[in-house]
Amino acid sequence: MDEAWIRETFLQLVQIDSPSLREGKVAAYVREVLQSLGFSVIEDDAGKTLGGECGNLIATLPGDAGRRRVLLLAHMDTVRPGEGVKPRVSADGVVRSDGTTVLGADDKAGITAILAAVKALVERKLPHGQVQVVFTVAEEIGLAGAKHLHPSLIASDAGLCLDAEGPLGTLVVAGPSQVKWTAEVKGRAAHAGVAPEKGISAIRVAAQAVAKMPHGRIDEETTVNIGSFVGDGPTNIVCDHVRLIGEARSRDERKLAQVMADIAAAFQQAAEACGAAASLQHERMYDGFRFAADHPVRQLAETALRQAGFPVQATATGGGSDANILTSLGVPTINVGIGYEDIHTTSEHIRIQDIVGAARVALAFCTLAYGSETEIVPASFL
Repeated sequence: MDEAWIRETFLQLVQIDSPSLREGKVAAYVREVLQSLGFSVIEDDAGKTLGGECGNLIATLPGDAGRRRVLLLAHMDTVRPGEGVKPRVSADGVVRSDGTTVLGADDKAGITAILAAVKALVERKLPHGQVQVVFTVAEEIGLAGAKHLHPSLIASDAGLCLDAEGPLGTLVVAGPSQVKWTAEVKGRAAHAGVAPEKGISAIRVAAQAVAKMPHGRIDEETTVNIGSFVGDGPTNIVCDHVRLIGEARSRDERKLAQVMADIAAAFQQAAEACGAAASLQHERMYDGFRFAADHPVRQLAETALRQAGFPVQATATGGGSDANILTSLGVPTINVGIGYEDIHTTSEHIRIQDIVGAARVALAFCTLAYGSETEIVPASFL
């Protein structure tokens, strides 16, 4: 791998501002690189739909027919504060910001590794099937860009997402489904000083429901959280309306259904006991996944990790990623750790060597998918 090119590309990318829905300049940069390597690049209408500068990029490199078609996945946006990044490289090759912003290794390290991998694939004329590269927008605001990918633009058999925490070798083999829910409680208004007994406090009813409902970590694969509890009003009126917004996640669909039923029951019972009314609406945000040891995409990723020199550490996560969305679109996509640490903070950092390693994994994933029984990529090429 060309470490100097990787270093230069990563440092350039992190200095291009790309908060969610403002990824246009990064998109232009990576489009130019991909097109120079022979990829055809399509930009979808996700940006227009979401009100952003650009859409998702779907790049396709033709390959030998009859071979497994692979997809490499990363996202272009970063969290705030992520504008005006000033990267600093230590003597031992660790990259950080100057401490006033995030670094943006999440996920510009993934982008860099993918670009380096396909660059090596093309320039070394290594055998491969079709390769698709998907760079999404708005991942950091609820996987919004990936959710707008149209299935007709994706034609791959197996995907590798380079967007997970953990050292190289980390392989995320299971992730949760997520449901966002909104509860509303309607009580009865009354003068708080003259006739409070005529009122029904929606705040009190909701508080009783919250006290009874499942919350926090339910078990190793199930969580529930409340992010918003709003019952705004003057102090001299018994509050008659409250809205709560929360989420539930689980890697087990039965457990997810059960906690949602328990939440609904808690609100209903609290409302009935006080003469109030309660409702619960919910929306599925994304589907979970679980790749068994014999699943082809897991086997391919594990082999790629080992060939690149990294022991496999299979793990499950409680978070979501674009891999959830691509998998639900019919392309089994597995997420790998790429070595970044302290993401979403101004202490975020990554080693250049870890980006090089991630590129080696992505390259091995592409070449192994070709189907040869022997190593296609000599160790010296990785």
